[in-house]
Amino acid sequence: MMNVDMPSDSKTTDQTTFRTTISKQQFYYFAIAMVTDVETSVEPQQYYDYIMVVLRQWLGVVGAGMSVDILDLKYPKAIIRVPFDRYKAAWQAMTVTPFKQLDGTSAHFQVLRGSAFAMGVVSSSRD
Repeated sequence: MMNVDMPSDSKTTDQTTFRTTISKQQFYYFAIAMVTDVETSVEPQQYYDYIMVVLRQWLGVVGAGMSVDILDLKYPKAIIRVPFDRYKAAWQAMTVTPFKQLDGTSAHFQVLRGSAFAMGVVSSSRD
């Protein structure tokens, strides 16, 4: 957060000071679901690895180096956090990149919700 003091207009005699707060978001949050052809169970580490596979396939080394945190996992749904300046690329990768699970079945991720605020993806009035 940065506070900026705005000087008042020099033509007026009023010495009013305006204070503006500028905030930059650090993270972007997604509610995602893993969609598979067959009913299966995935360990948390495997789920994370699949996310990283998708990011690496779509974005190359940029995706491989992206910081991703799984904040909540109730298979097949999860809430993840990515850097705000890379969220559009992560959203694209999650939407269009299919992958193969360890057992050979095909799967893909579906973005259910996205928000700059964690509470924006934790719950939905539509569920």
